[in-house]
Amino acid sequence: MIIINSTKIKYLKVMDKLYEVRDISFYYQTIRAVETDLSLDDAPIEEVFDIFDFKDMKVILVNKKGQGKLIDFNEFFKNHKMKSDFH
Repeated sequence: MIIINSTKIKYLKVMDKLYEVRDISFYYQTIRAVETDLSLDDAPIEEVFDIFDFKDMKVILVNKKGQGKLIDFNEFFKNHKMKSDFH
């Protein structure tokens, strides 16, 4: 089931990249976002949210080649050597 994004959540910030939110469901707790060529300066700040704001949701990031990956936030922290504040 695809849910169209009708929220102010238009972009996810992941490190230095922006992903455009294509589908979001608060009922199913899912987000699907597609990689863009935009910089943070290109998007309205009120529409950009950090990926870690959605750590309790199933987030699928799709790269420019169309390959999607379900984000495991525990692995993401390990791979990017970030401190986790939600363990």
